[in-house]
Amino acid sequence: MLALVLAGLVFGGLLTGCGGSSSPRPNATVQAFLTSWGRRDWAAMNRLIEHPPADFAAVNTAALSDLRVTRASYLAGALTQGSGTATAQVTEVFELAGVGDWVVHSKLHLVEHSGRWLVEWSPGTIDPSLTSGAHFVVETTWAARAQILGAGGVGLTTQAPMVIVGLEGRYVKNPAKLAAAPAIAGAPSQAVSQALVAAKAHPTWFEPVFTITQARYLELKPTLYPLPGTVFETTAVRAAITPGLEAHVVGGVGPITAQELSELGEPYNAASVVGQTGLEQVYQTQLAGTPGETIKVVGANGATEATLATFSPKPGRPLETSIDPLVQKAAEAALSGVRKKAAFVAVRASTGQVLAIVSDPSAYGFDQALDGAFPPGSTFKTITSTALIGGGLSPSSPASCPSAIVVDGVVFHNAEGDAPVQNLAQAFAESCNTAFIALATLHLDDSSLPAAAATYDIGKTPAMGLAAFGGEVPRASSEADLAASAIGQGKVLVSPLDMAMVAAAIDSGIDREPRLVAGAPDDRARTYALGKAVVNDLHEMMADVVASGTAAHTGLPAGTYAKTGTAEYGSGSPPPTDAWLIGFNGDIAFAVLVVDGGYGGPTDGPIAAKFLDALGRAK
Repeated sequence: MLALVLAGLVFGGLLTGCGGSSSPRPNATVQAFLTSWGRRDWAAMNRLIEHPPADFAAVNTAALSDLRVTRASYLAGALTQGSGTATAQVTEVFELAGVGDWVVHSKLHLVEHSGRWLVEWSPGTIDPSLTSGAHFVVETTWAARAQILGAGGVGLTTQAPMVIVGLEGRYVKNPAKLAAAPAIAGAPSQAVSQALVAAKAHPTWFEPVFTITQARYLELKPTLYPLPGTVFETTAVRAAITPGLEAHVVGGVGPITAQELSELGEPYNAASVVGQTGLEQVYQTQLAGTPGETIKVVGANGATEATLATFSPKPGRPLETSIDPLVQKAAEAALSGVRKKAAFVAVRASTGQVLAIVSDPSAYGFDQALDGAFPPGSTFKTITSTALIGGGLSPSSPASCPSAIVVDGVVFHNAEGDAPVQNLAQAFAESCNTAFIALATLHLDDSSLPAAAATYDIGKTPAMGLAAFGGEVPRASSEADLAASAIGQGKVLVSPLDMAMVAAAIDSGIDREPRLVAGAPDDRARTYALGKAVVNDLHEMMADVVASGTAAHTGLPAGTYAKTGTAEYGSGSPPPTDAWLIGFNGDIAFAVLVVDGGYGGPTDGPIAAKFLDALGRAK
């Protein structure tokens, strides 16, 4: 950046022309004027001007505002003095928001009046091209928005149609009525007024007002078309390659809102198109880069009088993610026939990379897959089993499955039947609540389950590039509280992402933080090796769930390990239940949730099977 130097040169060596040593010199006036200019002290400048115009302060203020100047300095150069007149060269350095420095070379014309040197000021003092009644206009241009990339550098976005609403002067009949029309009123007011002025100056030109989505255009079309002077151009704005990615992960872009403009500030303006949701919003500045600008002088009639400078835009940087389009499409297709709210998360177990995130329906504004806080039901028995195995139990440890069990006066029942069991492995396969409650209250204390959950990072907020719920497993406040937590009820809450990461950790034997955006904090997080006994025993028990337990006969392919869950929530008799299934096959771990979906096995098993079959065909 150029040094911010206010007029401080000694003029003796630069002075030429007439005048004896006793004649007053203009140096002091130039010095004072430029110093006051740098301070934006319009009143002090005004006192140094011969015949100052009434709008002097307004013109100077508007110039700096129009140029979006954040800081300015004024440097005096050579001064030439004649008989009663003088001219000082001036270098103006304007720091433009989001662009950098723009240097203007202008002149101060001075006259000697009653023994004083005064400035003969005009708008041309600011810039030689600025005439009376004219003003600066800064046109902003952006480079093509950087891509959001998935696994293998595959682009996760494509182009979607947009409509530019504009004006054509020769068709405008009633400007005031046009500007007040509700359909046009959605545009920034300044954009409407500027377009009307420009349309009058150039009646055959297309003057853009604002840009809207194709869907919004179709909504407004009945009220836009009857307005004489409105014209339309189609363009393209990018969108995610799948509806699921568009809704919550990649997100979308659109015209900037007033709130976004306030938050982003310069160099954004009312015509900017910015990320509205998902990664497009979170990484807006990285993806958009820095805009270029063209500085023009526009006359009172709206016509361009001069183009003063052009700054090229600086492209943004691509955003690398772990999303695999093949896995994402398989997950979206697996949920396509579900008529209730549902979520699916798939993870590469060996790395912790998130491959697919789906929250259906896509029009639902809440991301259940990442932000949802749901009781996990019996899928939490993987964590209860982790605590039990860590305490010395094994799959062969004795267990029974009565139809009910009473803890501290609270009666607990089984959700999916009362099949006879003899050990922990069978209790896990049949998802017997009473068996797990009996084992937990006998072998665990109030801190056991929070500690076991922490080994899977449940309770820690993910930092993977998108906001996500990290789960909650509070310490048990009573035996009944411990009993409820042991079966994934009570105060235990998780997201589908949390449980997909649990499945991934069991698959690989190593707990990892979820990784989505390259370079995000969780991309460098530490890993934690689960105990060998925990991994081996859970593999055995999750295989039994598919072979003979609650996920049997649901279509899951060979090599799949799973745990089902049926989680009660709310009130009712019986209360509604969410259907859960977590599992892994090969290096792919996953979690499926269907809200108010009933039992986990029969509801989610076919969904997971459809997903895995699609991946198998894709390979």
